[in-house]
Amino acid sequence: MASPTPKPAADRNHPGCLAVLGLLPPVTAEDVKQAYLAKARTAHPDHGGDPAAFLRLQKAFEEATDYVRFKAGKLEWLASKIEAYAQQQEVVTETIERGGEVQMEEADWLESSFGEDFGRVADKLVAVRLHGPPADDVFAVLLGFRAAALKDLAVLDLAGGAVTDEGLAQLKDLKSLRSLDLRGTAVGKLAAEAPRWFEHLEFLGLPRDAVGLFGRMGMPRRVKVVVGDAG
Repeated sequence: MASPTPKPAADRNHPGCLAVLGLLPPVTAEDVKQAYLAKARTAHPDHGGDPAAFLRLQKAFEEATDYVRFKAGKLEWLASKIEAYAQQQEVVTETIERGGEVQMEEADWLESSFGEDFGRVADKLVAVRLHGPPADDVFAVLLGFRAAALKDLAVLDLAGGAVTDEGLAQLKDLKSLRSLDLRGTAVGKLAAEAPRWFEHLEFLGLPRDAVGLFGRMGMPRRVKVVVGDAG
């Protein structure tokens, strides 16, 4: 009695279904199809092949097709995130090089499910704190140009910085801001526009004389306005 055909060895990098087809990752759906057709010509029972081996080949084809689709989906997802991740990292690097601090919200569930690389690109920059002269209009321009990649930025603390109205205008697309501290900066009357730009804003720190009493009274009740020097 003939011994059963041993199943090809597989490891985490070489799924068993690909081994059956004689493939190594990375592979495409067309690679899987062509490998299956080539082996099916001799493995099919009508051509003298072993029925059990042919069933394994069919199962491997189905599994490999699903595997390729799954991997392709993850790669498409990764490609859609990578540019935003790179821009976010530019802001992180610039903030730290200027002496500031950042806060990240890690995607632990994604890393545990799909690996460290996938988890990292899904991390969210949620807070930027940069005080003093390095927090200037040039830095504000960098944030404004990267606004689409900073859609989770909730806290921006530039207290004591050199930001002016021109710099503040660059920040208007940071729509997720909930806290914006501009105390001790050179921002002026344009600060009164902040609650209109940032619809989720809950805290707004302003330099002295930036907005008058009536201007502050006209701001939405949801916004806590604190006026003074750098905190």
